[in-house]
Amino acid sequence: MQKGDTLGKFAQQYYGDPGLYMQIFEANKSQLKDPNKIFPGQKLVIS
Repeated sequence: MQKGDTLGKFAQQYYGDPGLYMQIFEANKSQLKDPNKIFPGQKLVIS
């Protein structure tokens, strides 16, 4: 993950729809408290 990345950007890349960002958030709730706060270097599960 790099500065400027968002869950919406990853959802677009992997699912073809940025609106599915909550799927990524839900899969990573153990390390994310807010879907708008992700940090460089974090490793996320994309299922």
